[in-house]
Amino acid sequence: MKAGFASSDITPRVGVQLCGYGPYRNRASDKITAPLLARAMALSEGKRRQILLNLELCGVPRDYAWTLREAVVARVGGKVEDVFLTVTHTHSGPSVGGMIGWGEPDAMYVTTLPARVADAAERAVAAQQAVEWRYAELPCEGIAINRETDEGGWKPVADPLDVRLAASWRPKRPQDTDPTLRLLAAYAGDNLVGVLHHFGCHAVVGSEQTFDIHGDFVGVASQLIEKAHPGATALFLPGAIGDINPPVCHRGPKETSRALTVLAKKYADVIKRGLKVAQPLAVEGVSGVQREVLFSRKPWPRAWVTKRIAELEAIFAKPGMTDDTRAGKLPLNTSGLDMVRLQGLRTVLAQFDGAKGPNRPVMISGLKIGPVLLLGVGLEVFHSLQAPILAGSPHPHTWLVSLAGGIGYAPDARACAKQGYTDDLVPSIAGERPYAKIFEEVPRELVKLAREMA
Repeated sequence: MKAGFASSDITPRVGVQLCGYGPYRNRASDKITAPLLARAMALSEGKRRQILLNLELCGVPRDYAWTLREAVVARVGGKVEDVFLTVTHTHSGPSVGGMIGWGEPDAMYVTTLPARVADAAERAVAAQQAVEWRYAELPCEGIAINRETDEGGWKPVADPLDVRLAASWRPKRPQDTDPTLRLLAAYAGDNLVGVLHHFGCHAVVGSEQTFDIHGDFVGVASQLIEKAHPGATALFLPGAIGDINPPVCHRGPKETSRALTVLAKKYADVIKRGLKVAQPLAVEGVSGVQREVLFSRKPWPRAWVTKRIAELEAIFAKPGMTDDTRAGKLPLNTSGLDMVRLQGLRTVLAQFDGAKGPNRPVMISGLKIGPVLLLGVGLEVFHSLQAPILAGSPHPHTWLVSLAGGIGYAPDARACAKQGYTDDLVPSIAGERPYAKIFEEVPRELVKLAREMA
């Protein structure tokens, strides 16, 4: 097997709106703290070739993901189905669409991005060479909390920054996270040429108060690894990140800047330890499978959608109403969030076919690299859904990869029962109906795919 690694610059110009941290915030970027990259790995064995693309973006809607993959195939040949695409989920990168109110996409950026992404793939294909593989799994603690069950996941807590950034800090409920770094490294002789690092945590070291461009702590960590190993490419693959945040988020610019530096180094140090202890891994065979799956949705009859739209429209027709997005009851019932709900429902209504509500398919993907299987789904998977997937996979090393070719949430049963942000608002952001039993169906479909690829 041959492997090639490369990257290309996908940093937007200053002024482009950033994605995340609340509705209609108009987070126009004002500086570049770290460039954003598209990173690629090309694998070939005989006539078979697979390409892994990793973009420093918050998320890519399914249709646009298809456009990006088509651009790669137009440049290097092959089939669209042979391109596995995911993102780092940085909230300090530009919006590219698909998330209502979470940043307006810029036409210049969105239109030029496919060619820039294809540059990385083309360079990776050209860089292919015989490599030796090494593998490691090791503790990666004190970098993640479960925001549904622990303190500080949604808003700042009283802890001083020094406490949360201390080397000894640990969450109160570590059992609700996956404190494991998974690492697959490729060497040409003694030289590291590429490394995949996999960890479950949102890239949200930032806030609605920050306007600088960077790849968050995972992106900065990748750059630290690349600096330590000139010529190498480090790709971050997000694990079960849906309800997992770093210990510092939603703070001011100065605190965010410091946390970004400290957490990036802390995470990069774990990767460096992983490279030191990684053991040789026999890698034979590369294959990929992709397909679209329909998951069950909540009914949302047309009459209910129409009625709810009228109710929300009435809110914005009241005398004295302004475009202040924070007016209302924090955190989930502000004007901005009501507008997201309204626009989401309008999108849903426009897609009805008679009485039949829309149900957009979700991409699931598998990329097998010898004994390592990347299982991707175009959703942010919640932590508790990972265990049954790993248990059901027959492969020696299975990595669950969120946001592979799509956006949205795959919440667990507990989050769905809360009827709040995860189950009500997030589908509106994507302009979709909520899932009915996604917490059962995602594990089942991914285990099925894993067994097919055994």
